[in-house]
Amino acid sequence: MRVSATRFHRLLPGFVASLLIGGMAFASDPVISAKIEPAEISLHQSANLTITSSGSDQRPITPPMVPGLDFTAVGQSQRIESVNGVSSSTVSITYQVTAQQSGIYTIPGINRSVQPLILRVDPDTGSHAATSSRSATSAFPPNASSSLPAGASHIAPDGTAFVRLRLPKHELYVGESIPVEIQVGTRDGLVASLNGLPTLNGDAFTLDNLSAQPQRRTQEIIGGKPFTVFTWRGVLAAVKPGTLSLTMETPLTVRIHSGRPGSDLFDDQAFADLFNDPAFQNFFGGTTEKDITVASPPTTFAVLPLPTQGRPEGFTGAVGEFQVSAGLSDRKLTAGDPATLRLTVNGEGDFARVNSAMLGSTSRWKAYQPAAKFNSADGTARRGEKIFEQPIIATEPGAQTVPALSFSYFDPQKRRYVVAQTAPLSVEVAAAPATAMSARADQVTSTAAPSSTLAGESHTGGLGLRSDRALAGIAAHSMVPLYFQPPYLALPSVLILAFPGLWFWLSRREQAGIGDPEARNAATATRLLTEMERATAAGDPEDFFQAARALLRRMLAGRWQIAENAVTLAEVDARLGTGSEVGTLLALAEEALYSRRRFARADLERWQRIVLREMRQENMS
Repeated sequence: MRVSATRFHRLLPGFVASLLIGGMAFASDPVISAKIEPAEISLHQSANLTITSSGSDQRPITPPMVPGLDFTAVGQSQRIESVNGVSSSTVSITYQVTAQQSGIYTIPGINRSVQPLILRVDPDTGSHAATSSRSATSAFPPNASSSLPAGASHIAPDGTAFVRLRLPKHELYVGESIPVEIQVGTRDGLVASLNGLPTLNGDAFTLDNLSAQPQRRTQEIIGGKPFTVFTWRGVLAAVKPGTLSLTMETPLTVRIHSGRPGSDLFDDQAFADLFNDPAFQNFFGGTTEKDITVASPPTTFAVLPLPTQGRPEGFTGAVGEFQVSAGLSDRKLTAGDPATLRLTVNGEGDFARVNSAMLGSTSRWKAYQPAAKFNSADGTARRGEKIFEQPIIATEPGAQTVPALSFSYFDPQKRRYVVAQTAPLSVEVAAAPATAMSARADQVTSTAAPSSTLAGESHTGGLGLRSDRALAGIAAHSMVPLYFQPPYLALPSVLILAFPGLWFWLSRREQAGIGDPEARNAATATRLLTEMERATAAGDPEDFFQAARALLRRMLAGRWQIAENAVTLAEVDARLGTGSEVGTLLALAEEALYSRRRFARADLERWQRIVLREMRQENMS
């Protein structure tokens, strides 16, 4: 009985295929034609292959596989006609054809009635490549438009879809951002819908600036089957060092045949392509939809830590390649009037970490808090410029100089820190109007000699002294001296009453131990603990870990009798062992400078309990 079933099992695919072909024979055979324009191109140019199918039976038509040629669908049109109750349609699909190398290529006919096509590809001379390539480009740009290398295509076991990543490199530093393309390929006729954006699987990386909609849509032929490929662009960054891997996932709804669950007949791989073929589904029906998740193959990265040696003091975590320039709103100023100092940082990298303290207040310049704005040069905000604007005021007239501004970053190409500085700015500062008038009056008084004698005035020698006389407009209301008047008599009384208050405040300060270093340390610890509790309640991981890190470093420095800046992760691992909870918390605090990783409130509460436990142990000891 088993032998008979096996023999039937082997013969059934041929029987079903015969039924399919016989059923389709009742429909009129489509009329297919193909043409290619132009028939001769240069390397790196493209030609258009148009395949037209007309008739009542429309089956998917794809170009044949030709080694060395790439076919990308760039357009489709359809025309439906009805004559005497009989409907027919004409479908035209245009493929963009690009060659990998020069030569003469033969494109076989779609069927026996279609003649082969010849495409001649000459070596690229560079004379009119750009013009021909532009004329062949349609609504969807080809895959070759991207500068990223192609990723591997691992199609799902059911053959419906794939997810792949296109990355410029697989070695990067913590905090370094790199462009990434996420491509989701769906088998034509088998995928009903995309149910969401691609998502990152793992907590070692961040994916930012992912577009809400696919930025490109193309067609690819993989294994002789057409796939529609949707492309998103974003920025990928690692938040911790090590040999790490990631995958991308996308939810889909696919159409599958509605065979009986558990049936060996419908589960056999020999029937998978037959039942899932769109032509079979359109002819026999009997499909159902199913939600699945398609993942990309794991991609491995070597993530390097930022070096500690040579790290500038003003480094804020910026990783990339940047240039700086400075300018002033006006090079001719007036003392006391504000001007705007600008620092422009342009290049590519993580602009979220690009910060500058700008100019500090000096004896000749009064500086205020700067503001920043970012102008993106691409859709991922990885390239662009960040402009810092700071109001400053010159306090002294004369020839002044605005000091040079500096900005530090880590260059992953040079593998070292860079401190970029701007040139000093020379400024002419004029005296304020009131100051100028006073200076001119002093100059006139000291240098001018009297030339005439006014009425009622006399001179003593050449000094030009005036005789005593009452000044007009000034009158006294009382002959009592000022120091005997009530407002002046009240001043000693105020001082006498303020002395006991000052003595009482100093006594309380001494009792509270404000001047005691231990009291100051306790006050700082209380403040950090309050900040940590507030961040936990607000679900703010960055503020929480920074407060917890400062609190632990202060506590461990006192326990080990070392400086706070000596409490590093390496020191903690050496004293407490690798993988300790304290070391893990300090590592997370370091990652929080670069990561936008989200933590649940329960996780923050757990780390808070660990910090409180360490504090209790410190108090007991």
